[in-house]
Amino acid sequence: MIVLTIEEILKEVLNEIKPSKEDMEKLQLKANEIIDKIWEIVRENSYPILEVLLVGSSARNTNLKDDYDIDIFVLFDKSVSEDELEEIGLKIGTEAIKRLNGSYNINYASHPYVNGEVDGYEVDIVPCYKIDFGEKIISAVDRTPLHHKFLISRLNERLCDEVRLLKAFLKSLGLYGSDVKTKGFSGYLCELLILHYGSFINLLKEAQNWRIGKKIILKDIFEIYKDVDINKLKKFDEPFIVYDPVDLNRNVASPLSKDNFCRFIFYSRQFLKNPSIEFFKDYAKKLEEILENREHGYRLILKIPRENVVDDIIYPQMEKLQKSINKVIVKNEFVILNSKCFADDNYCYLYWEFLVYELPKIALREGPPVFEKERAERFLKKYGKVFIRDCKLFAYTEREYSHIIDLFKDIVNGNLQNISIPKYVNPRNGKIIELNSHGEHKQFNKECQ
Repeated sequence: MIVLTIEEILKEVLNEIKPSKEDMEKLQLKANEIIDKIWEIVRENSYPILEVLLVGSSARNTNLKDDYDIDIFVLFDKSVSEDELEEIGLKIGTEAIKRLNGSYNINYASHPYVNGEVDGYEVDIVPCYKIDFGEKIISAVDRTPLHHKFLISRLNERLCDEVRLLKAFLKSLGLYGSDVKTKGFSGYLCELLILHYGSFINLLKEAQNWRIGKKIILKDIFEIYKDVDINKLKKFDEPFIVYDPVDLNRNVASPLSKDNFCRFIFYSRQFLKNPSIEFFKDYAKKLEEILENREHGYRLILKIPRENVVDDIIYPQMEKLQKSINKVIVKNEFVILNSKCFADDNYCYLYWEFLVYELPKIALREGPPVFEKERAERFLKKYGKVFIRDCKLFAYTEREYSHIIDLFKDIVNGNLQNISIPKYVNPRNGKIIELNSHGEHKQFNKECQ
């Protein structure tokens, strides 16, 4: 078996993940064609546009192979009202794509923008205000052109390839993406980290010493803001803090969860200890398959019809509901081995795995020593019949729920008042699905509950 060095591994990975020069040239030509069409529409209508800018990883040459999205920002003068910006921005975006025989729809971020397809390329045309470094933003997307301008002047070809390696590593580990499902590293965060540490390997080495609350302030910040005082920077209560050079009141790493921060530290260490190309080839998916290939405890799913709302809303609400239900489960002394939630277009799924599904009907409650008069009296008052063992009071009680299904039936029937129910994920609309060891299931319908 041939053992590759880290350098050989990274070279092989880069050959697999880096877009070809020809593909990048084609993308640039198509982006220029769309930008020319936008300017054509702007001139025809005398729209108050200051700049049209290609942004994102494709524009900065940090994209991975087969990631050829075209993100175009249309920059308005700050004197334009937000209503005007939205209206004109949508007119420009839709008309440009129509003239290029593409298809489109309207999506929403901090305000509406046009998402479409032109000759096989996914295209976003986003209106925003033109602002300078240090100026207050009007909408969240106003930062994006400044992000691009900050990075494009600092990332050379070598650093761009280092960014690609980091993205591929994170993608394989299931840590790439700042959406509410992934809670990982954004592309912009990857670029800032490589800019700060100088290379993928340097970043992994430094990550060995990270702890919760790790803070990064890029040296470039002191070049942009001459009078910045690090002691007066905004404080963030998050596991990883990377100050945005465009907006010092923003933590670029805020979407990153604590567990994913720790996973990055752990797998950085594992890769450096035992370098392998496998860390770049769906590592998390393969690991999950290994972990699932085992004996399971008792598993069930709460299946709830999905409301017509975006992931950014539905996932936090699923997590909130599951956390609330978990408190009730633990209070009733069932041991949770695993819990997670996910959604498709039609349903929300809250999944649990338990050590056991049934507990004895009788529980033993341990009380205080008999010498502690006041506590002993309270225990006696609460439980009535008590006995003494090893100088302590004990009592037998009957559990309210001895089977986990009975607890979940009361949840979906609305019989428990101490469940926090979010607006769009209501367990009362749910069905309980019981999984057996083969993954087959038995569904408990409302009628039999």
